[in-house]
Amino acid sequence: MAHQRHPSFPPTWPRFPPAILAVLAVSLALFYTASLLLPHSPSSNSTNHRRPPPPPCGGAATDLAAGRWARDPLRPARSLYDGTCSFHRNAWNCLRNGREGIESINSWAWYPDRCGGEAIPRIDPEAFLSFMRGRRIGFVGDSLNENFLVAFLCALRSADGGARKWKRKGAWRGGYFPKFDVTVAYHRAVLLAKYTWQPAEHSTNQDKKGVKGIYRVDVDAPAADWVNITKFYDVLMFNTGHWVKELTHHQFVRWGPDKFPTETPLVFYRGGEPIDPPLGIFDGLKVVLQSMISYIEKEVPKKTIKFWRTQSPRHFHGGDWDRNGSCLFSEPLRKNENLS
Repeated sequence: MAHQRHPSFPPTWPRFPPAILAVLAVSLALFYTASLLLPHSPSSNSTNHRRPPPPPCGGAATDLAAGRWARDPLRPARSLYDGTCSFHRNAWNCLRNGREGIESINSWAWYPDRCGGEAIPRIDPEAFLSFMRGRRIGFVGDSLNENFLVAFLCALRSADGGARKWKRKGAWRGGYFPKFDVTVAYHRAVLLAKYTWQPAEHSTNQDKKGVKGIYRVDVDAPAADWVNITKFYDVLMFNTGHWVKELTHHQFVRWGPDKFPTETPLVFYRGGEPIDPPLGIFDGLKVVLQSMISYIEKEVPKKTIKFWRTQSPRHFHGGDWDRNGSCLFSEPLRKNENLS
């Protein structure tokens, strides 16, 4: 499965919102990979074993990790969409709501080391949709995938004025592009695995003081939000883990208190029974990842292109997102500089 990676600790990345900047890099990866879905005619010179040409700038795996950020003042003026995009979530519409420094944020471009001073090109929505004609792209996971999806839909909409919202097959949100017969959708499954609420009177943790109930996580069962779409999409991108609370670069100890506080903890189950001894949150996450990857390899057709998206670093300063934290940074981290 392409880009399968177990939880890794965040690299040194920019401190401003990653969703705005990541759309270019991930979109280009999807664009380049889309060509793999197209039929290829056999070469007339099949005996020629010359090395194939290198992929375009942004098409190599190293291009997304080895490089530098630099400003391109003309990028905001060439934006593919504005605050009127119908796929935006109103409260998260930074363009319409006048987010401070938005033009500065949108002026940054990523220059891979391999590309000789050339920035990763912006996605060409019409070319991308033409490549993907008649196909479906699915995102499964938490809000990192959802946020990317919104920006992705808005960018693609610039090539098809008839684009409309699409929420079938249990999708949380999505879009259909009739000019190209392309569907792009997101299925909300924050843990990937199935999890359900059990009040204290029905849980095994009722003897623990202050526990109101538990969230039961069945590590060997996928969430209902995506269990029935494994054969529907031609491309699938998975992610989870962002709800893990980061205390240091080498320690993940619990989900954020706004998600799963101590009075409503996660309890991991396998085969219908609580795992004994009980798993901590990080070990539970690893077991979920292993189980879900095995399920994906078994149930998703081999012809389906599969991606595993890793986490972005938390970028709040002065508190978490719901504790008066802010992310109004305007400069990327310098080399070897850590988040603080």
